[in-house]
Amino acid sequence: MRAWDRLEVGGVLINEVPSWRVDNMPYGGVKDSGIGREGLRYAIEDMTEIRTFVYREV
Repeated sequence: MRAWDRLEVGGVLINEVPSWRVDNMPYGGVKDSGIGREGLRYAIEDMTEIRTFVYREV
């Protein structure tokens, strides 16, 4: 728990291998490591363009 509190990392696995994950669990580094995060939420954000449409009926 002390390591988790002190390290600036994307994740900590204890007695487990880094290939284990759940699809909705964020996976990736922090700061300048890697090219972002993996996981369902981040994949949807990467494939989504935020847009606004306003329609006023007269």
